[in-house]
Amino acid sequence: MMKHDQQRDEVAVANSVVISEALKRAAQRAGAQPTTSQSQVAEDVAESPALCTAFQQEMNAAISRRLDTDSDYMPEKYPNTEKFFKSP
Repeated sequence: MMKHDQQRDEVAVANSVVISEALKRAAQRAGAQPTTSQSQVAEDVAESPALCTAFQQEMNAAISRRLDTDSDYMPEKYPNTEKFFKSP
């Protein structure tokens, strides 16, 4: 169980980086100019536990939905994926 918690923590850290980079790219594509520097916005986002948690929950839900509906996904072939995304 402890390893599973460690994996989730590692995913949370990785998600904060993904959120920051995605936010930067989205702002650049939209031509939006932050009122502070882009790096400051990215840093603020990365340091927001609530945003990182919400992003992680949404990603897990989206992946779980995909696994439920993807006819090519075989749980027996990917037991670790099944454990990670289907466990409470």
